[in-house]
Amino acid sequence: MDMRSGHATTTTELLGTAEQGRLVLAEVLDRLDGAFPAAAGRHRLGPGAWLVPLGGGGELLIALAPASGPGSGPASASASRGRGNGQLVLSATVLGRAVLSDADAARALGCLEAVPFTGWESDAFTEQLPLLSGLMKRVRDKPLGECGLLVVGHLLSDLVVQAQTLIALGARPETMTVVDKGYPHKLRQRVEAHLAGLGVSVVPAADKVDVETALRLHAARVMEPSVVIDDGGLVGPTLMMLAPELLPEYRGVVEQSMAGIEELEVFGADWPLPVFSVAQSTVKRGIEAHWIAESVVRSIRELLPGEAFEDAPALVIGFGTIGEQVASVLRGQRMRVAVYDSEWPRLLAAHEAGYLTAPELAALLDGHRPLLVVSSTGRGAGPGARPSGLGGEDLDFLPGECFVANVSGRASEIDLPGLAERAERIEDLGRVGVRYVLPRGPVTVLADGLPVNLPRGDVA
Repeated sequence: MDMRSGHATTTTELLGTAEQGRLVLAEVLDRLDGAFPAAAGRHRLGPGAWLVPLGGGGELLIALAPASGPGSGPASASASRGRGNGQLVLSATVLGRAVLSDADAARALGCLEAVPFTGWESDAFTEQLPLLSGLMKRVRDKPLGECGLLVVGHLLSDLVVQAQTLIALGARPETMTVVDKGYPHKLRQRVEAHLAGLGVSVVPAADKVDVETALRLHAARVMEPSVVIDDGGLVGPTLMMLAPELLPEYRGVVEQSMAGIEELEVFGADWPLPVFSVAQSTVKRGIEAHWIAESVVRSIRELLPGEAFEDAPALVIGFGTIGEQVASVLRGQRMRVAVYDSEWPRLLAAHEAGYLTAPELAALLDGHRPLLVVSSTGRGAGPGARPSGLGGEDLDFLPGECFVANVSGRASEIDLPGLAERAERIEDLGRVGVRYVLPRGPVTVLADGLPVNLPRGDVA
């Protein structure tokens, strides 16, 4: 959305048939009717083009047309492979901008940005996740038919496949709640709209107070005992400390990350619910961990195609399930890899595996002078966080001309506010990331500090 010019504009890239495009356009027009009473007086200007009055002299020009070139929309390569060119662009421009408030202009354009995915796009996401989507073929009964589900996650395209798979396994949409972790992903509004179209409630959760609210809303709305699918240990501590009376409403927790398991281990024998640790499963520790590591390194190389990494120094922060595999892949590509972990058993394991280690992160940053720093602790690095990611005074030891990548799902894995405070200048490098010009030289944070291996269509 561009609100800076004289005419506020937005575009949404779609993949689908002409009929699917028309259905999306019809939904947008219905949303505008609900948001602006004057919109019912719209005029059709031609195929796929409408002029929609917004009231007070303001109007919205909407057009749906084939894309003029190769698309960059969600899963474009996969969706259009073997199906012809189905790339569409839905665009809108606010006319009479001066008579509309910023809030009304943003509300009108938001109707275009929050549209569900087409059948093509949804099928493409499904093809990218064969293990997840294949469950419905291998599990013939409906094991989730008698429980509610509370799912914590990022509003990414894979959440669409996860929700559709859960529904296919018997979960009823009206008994499902998605707790949004709040990352500013490019497709988050479309993911939320798609989930709403399935009948799934989405609740934002910026902190534990929001998580508590989500838990209470879910318990009030869903009568069946629920299973939690958590990511990062948000739900367990909130239940124990802020809403213990809700514990009987839950049958158990599926935790996807080691950071989440560590959050639950704090409670020891007092924790009352069964926990299934995806992070410690054979698939997660073996197949998926190595696949994630390879995708991380591949994504870094795609963002920096001209950079020579062979024989260059690298530093991996965090020697957990993913960090260990990232270090291995980087060493396999002939980088000189150092490893730091705040936990001594992991640091010792890295040392025994032949990596350069040190008890202080600053010593490795200053002495090893890594060209590439990959942070994969799964914990925050900002004020008040456990000292595991990249942040605080350690930022003062970053060498100039280096690149920093986040592998964790934690928004605070890299202390971006700390970098901004130290920067003499900040440069936007587009899809590559952000360059912070520090006293010791420029530091480029890849993908704006978001997980570097996110699907490109999910990155703003």
